[in-house]
Amino acid sequence: MPKTHNLFLVNHPLGQNRRDFDEIGEKITALAPSIDVHVVPHDAEAAACGLPPDVWSRPSLAVAFRWPEKFRTRRGPIYAGRPINKFVQAQKYAAARVPIPRTLAYEFGRPLNRGFWGDYVIMKPTRIDMQSHGDHIFLMRTERVAALAPRIFPAEHPARKQPVLIQQFIDTGDYPQSFRVLTLFGEPLYCMIFRQDRPRSALTGTDSELLSLPVASNAGDNYVHQLIDDPEIVAFARRAAAAMPAIPLQGIDIVRQAGTGRLFVLENNSGGNTWHFSSRMFEMGNKKISRDMRIAQFGAWDIAAKVMVERTLREAR
Repeated sequence: MPKTHNLFLVNHPLGQNRRDFDEIGEKITALAPSIDVHVVPHDAEAAACGLPPDVWSRPSLAVAFRWPEKFRTRRGPIYAGRPINKFVQAQKYAAARVPIPRTLAYEFGRPLNRGFWGDYVIMKPTRIDMQSHGDHIFLMRTERVAALAPRIFPAEHPARKQPVLIQQFIDTGDYPQSFRVLTLFGEPLYCMIFRQDRPRSALTGTDSELLSLPVASNAGDNYVHQLIDDPEIVAFARRAAAAMPAIPLQGIDIVRQAGTGRLFVLENNSGGNTWHFSSRMFEMGNKKISRDMRIAQFGAWDIAAKVMVERTLREAR
């Protein structure tokens, strides 16, 4: 069958192993033989990728989980991951009516209204290098924020170089937990739960005791993570992904409020560091939940192939 469309899968070695794209590419070819799949490096210009001379005669689409350093398609759209400011995320979720915790860029020294925020709030930095493991997330009583914020993040603290967030505290229970759903063009590839394996202390402690509590589900070393098929969480992740349709790969973090069961999106990890089938960032995690286990949960490679075939045939130009 003659080739009628191009699909460029832009590989970044820090974000994923090329093997993944090769395997997905084979499934794409089996589903749609008319699509010519090319796996290209993110740090090479198109002319240096060894592409066939007539490749640009066909409608094309490119997909990059991280923003490519040099590769650009000469025709057709490119879907590429990129970090999205937390406040922009909040605006997009609000516009899509996807529930998120109340969030504010904190002005140091400013007292907070307990009637609006509730009894407790979370304080955390927006610096990317301080967000990965929950080590810089702090719980405090709302009326104590003005006094405690400078103690946690003094003026010379690196976190102060970017906005520090105040966020509504969503209590997920005695064992703090959250869910991560990885979506590709809105379709869930796997769903995972993170849970502290030691009970959280009561919220009646001193300021110092509250500040030392493991609020994030993946804080410290005392947490477990496992694949979980929770239809409500998966459906909610589809809603959340639809709020930012230009981002192909989204690692969506979700919490379920204890008592009410309400779901909230904490954040969308959109920069491309979430392909934990083979990303270097999550090599240790893959020793507990393997690449093959993640692929098998929902049939990730088949889902990826299907959604990229649909996108290519519909949107390549």
